[in-house]
Amino acid sequence: MDKSSRIDMDTDFLNSSDFIISYSEFLFLMSVIVKPVDQFYRHFKILDQADSNSLSKEEFLSVETLTCGGRNPMHTVNTSLRVLFFGKEQDQEIDFEQFSQFLMGVQKQCWKAEFSRFSEGEEFITDDEFVRLLLRRTSIPDIRKARYVDRLEHRPEQDRKHILFDQFCQFMNLLNDFPDFEVAVRMFAITKKPITKNDFQRAVKASTGSVFDPELVDVIFDVFDEDNDDKLGHDEFIKVMKDKIKSRNSGFYDKPDHLSAGGAWGSYLHCVRQHMYRSYA
Repeated sequence: MDKSSRIDMDTDFLNSSDFIISYSEFLFLMSVIVKPVDQFYRHFKILDQADSNSLSKEEFLSVETLTCGGRNPMHTVNTSLRVLFFGKEQDQEIDFEQFSQFLMGVQKQCWKAEFSRFSEGEEFITDDEFVRLLLRRTSIPDIRKARYVDRLEHRPEQDRKHILFDQFCQFMNLLNDFPDFEVAVRMFAITKKPITKNDFQRAVKASTGSVFDPELVDVIFDVFDEDNDDKLGHDEFIKVMKDKIKSRNSGFYDKPDHLSAGGAWGSYLHCVRQHMYRSYA
């Protein structure tokens, strides 16, 4: 791909009515963008079968075929993603820098969509809205969710904090790198040492390479510091975060609780697959 033809990954191209991807491309993207950025190269090398440090259309389609269970009903259709990667004539290749830039753009747009649901057009979300977003689609009982939110809602207005989108992205990056963060935090637990804000920042930097804005750390401690002693209840924090990651990895898009994988939701996906087979076989 000619580097001068790259699109701006900050544009909202995924919400464009002209941007079309296949079901298998959707599955591929959803499986990759919940991973840390430093794992993008691993996925790239799995695709790069010729070990040429670039991807051809054929290499990309071979993985798509595996995703579809051995048959790719849209193999001959030039989706928007394939045009973006390999050009209109499908004769170009994409290197890792372009591949990584694209995935980071998709990642950021998914985070923006989730953030926008709570910001209601503002450039920020309030600290209690951040907690609601954090607890959304977890298995935590509603009564305990309410307890977390109440810790923030009943404070004086001058003590309330705003979370900007960049700060939200910092937190989402931590979720992607959470196994490394958990190892760092468990080291404090082994020594029976409570986690201070400085300790928390050290664990964040060890796992993500950067630290949180202090306001974001304050909000996390306001929620999970049950004794109000500026020490983090790390066991509860880790449990909630792992629950959040589990719910997020099961699907980015909300569906009613009664639509389980083996019920109506599974039937819907089966219907989508059958429609694609009939349309493109």
